[in-house]
Amino acid sequence: MIPPRPWQPRFCVFEITLACNMNCYHCGSKAGRQRENELDTNEALALIGDLAGLGCRSITLSGGEPLLREDWPELVAAIHRHGMRPELITNGLQTAEQADAIADACFFAVTYSIDGPADVHDSLRNMPGALDRLLQGATALKQRSVRLGAVTQVNQRNFDRIDEIHNLLVDTGFEGWQVQLTLPYGRAKTRAQDLCLSPEALPALEKSLLKLMERSPLFVQAADNIGYFSRAEPQLRAGSQSRRRIWAGCQAGLNVIGITSDGTVRGCLSLPDHLDEGSCRERPVAQIWNDPAGFAYNRRFTVNDLDGFCRDCPFGQLCRAGCTALSVATSGLTGHNAHCLHRLTGANHTEAPE
Repeated sequence: MIPPRPWQPRFCVFEITLACNMNCYHCGSKAGRQRENELDTNEALALIGDLAGLGCRSITLSGGEPLLREDWPELVAAIHRHGMRPELITNGLQTAEQADAIADACFFAVTYSIDGPADVHDSLRNMPGALDRLLQGATALKQRSVRLGAVTQVNQRNFDRIDEIHNLLVDTGFEGWQVQLTLPYGRAKTRAQDLCLSPEALPALEKSLLKLMERSPLFVQAADNIGYFSRAEPQLRAGSQSRRRIWAGCQAGLNVIGITSDGTVRGCLSLPDHLDEGSCRERPVAQIWNDPAGFAYNRRFTVNDLDGFCRDCPFGQLCRAGCTALSVATSGLTGHNAHCLHRLTGANHTEAPE
């Protein structure tokens, strides 16, 4: 009998602070003020070492706005020292003034959150001039040979502006672009009816993304909350790269881990509080990760955990209802996902696309 594979948190997203200098309408975490009792420098450094000991390969610093935390360069240096790859997700307001420090930190990539042309971006971000400041910072980093990526939350405000966003990124010198759905969490939850896309909008979004993947000089990729198992799944999942892939289930708690700024451990930072696994202040992160009862929604999954269409789907065992955060946000269940392209496109195939 082959023993079960030991799970390894290869990819970590570390929210180093919840403090933010924006008040975005679509923020999934209600960022603004820092959390009470956020990890101090020594605690954060110890956590980084513990993640390295678990076999983590990459740590992405996020927020809030991570550049508001003064010790971020020290944290990045520790990530390098432990042989891991540091990345950064930023709203861009601080990158022009911190361009030298960011370049010196040698991030694998700096990813900007970009929501559209100025009228859309500034409106969603509730800040006039926000896109101009972001682009000034991006240009400053590009001049310092920093690799630039972008992530866009697609919603009702920018759904019909995808091509304009793409052209903006190309003109500014971005290299990669990830497109994801705005989920009804945080501040976005109070505006979900007028902000979040309905399932019926996804086939058109898929069509737009596939066209861009075929012609764009950028590496364009759909995030984990867009899919699953349409005829175009292999191209959609692979993005612009030639090697085709298919969705193999949510990886939260399998090879992905999320840590909040007060040390709370989740399989993914996009998951709600009721799926928290514990605090690294109360138990070492290795003990939380290796807990046999931990991350049960993925590690102990069976098709009996699925509901509705997902339970009868021929891809249910492999897909596990797609992105867990999307499923929970829209249905309240980990195993019921209406935002499914297999369901929406009327696909009648029962074998995974090659």
